[in-house]
Amino acid sequence: MRFVTAIITLLLAVVVAFPSAQDRLKSMPGYDRFEQMSREIPGSVKLGALTVRWKDDGSSFEYAWNGQHYRYDIATKTALATGAATEADQVGGRGRGGRGGGPLPERGRQFDSSESPDKTLKAFYKDRNVWLSAADGGNPVAITTDGTESNRVKYGTASWVYGEELSQRTAMWWSPDSRRIAYYRFDEKLVPDFYLQMNQTQVQDTLDVEAYPKPGKPNPIVDLFVYDVASKTSRRIDVRDGKPFDNDVVGHYVYNVSWSADGRELLLNRTNRRQNVLEFAACSPETGRCHAIVHEEWPTGWIENRPEIRFLKDGHRFIWESERTGWKNFYLYDLNGTLVTPITRQTTCEADNIVLVDEARNLLF
Repeated sequence: MRFVTAIITLLLAVVVAFPSAQDRLKSMPGYDRFEQMSREIPGSVKLGALTVRWKDDGSSFEYAWNGQHYRYDIATKTALATGAATEADQVGGRGRGGRGGGPLPERGRQFDSSESPDKTLKAFYKDRNVWLSAADGGNPVAITTDGTESNRVKYGTASWVYGEELSQRTAMWWSPDSRRIAYYRFDEKLVPDFYLQMNQTQVQDTLDVEAYPKPGKPNPIVDLFVYDVASKTSRRIDVRDGKPFDNDVVGHYVYNVSWSADGRELLLNRTNRRQNVLEFAACSPETGRCHAIVHEEWPTGWIENRPEIRFLKDGHRFIWESERTGWKNFYLYDLNGTLVTPITRQTTCEADNIVLVDEARNLLF
């Protein structure tokens, strides 16, 4: 009994001594410095990744960082600032949606404005609709008007899943000649809301509500439209080839949108919900019809949803990444859908990523 009493007394002494030891910590030498460094350490390192574009001769490469565009010369080992980073620099262009060095939207979101290539117009997202104005914001006009919170429809932005899972940072895309702009429409009527309690350390907390589908729940219905600036009319793009929106249709997800170099077609990736079928497709802004350029399918698994793609100088041929053989390789296609030639034929290892395309010497690194 005395032994048990002694053990209990010892435990009580340890419990009492522990908070007093913590109190003494503040009086020890260097504690002020420790507190200062504890606050500064989380922001002392800026993490990120660069989207690098090599020059064809391999003499330099370009990248964006902190809102600036740079060119790094290999011979002199110096970086030269060449101006402000563009939206294309920040997003990383087609491919995997790689991050540039410039500012990005908040997590799961898209850029809320897009300037026309000729710098005369600006499209922007406001109150769940797309607006068009002069480059300085003057004379704004609504392109769409039926996007509201009550009907759960929105234009010029995307669902959370697109930003978070598909790396979709844009929702409005100008044609190269500035005559047209393509934009998203999302219908979230059937998508359940997710509730996240915010500011819980404050006197009054807040609630962040997001339409967010859990596995098995309905996804938002995605559509693409193209607005013609001159005629002031919009045309819906038939991203599902006339088929209704469901889990199995290719066009359940529509993303990685851009224009062809000549502005004649809208290019996009589209998959079914399971993502075991992927098509790289081209769509006509005049008719709204789409056709598959490349079709990938893996019935027992799933497809890489953003395979790497690199266009050649002619804007018509492109290098396409595929795992169709069970190994990652690169293939040369044209926009007509013709497989020009396999570039790599690895069967014991994988061709990882494109480092440099040297068209002058007909080489891929």
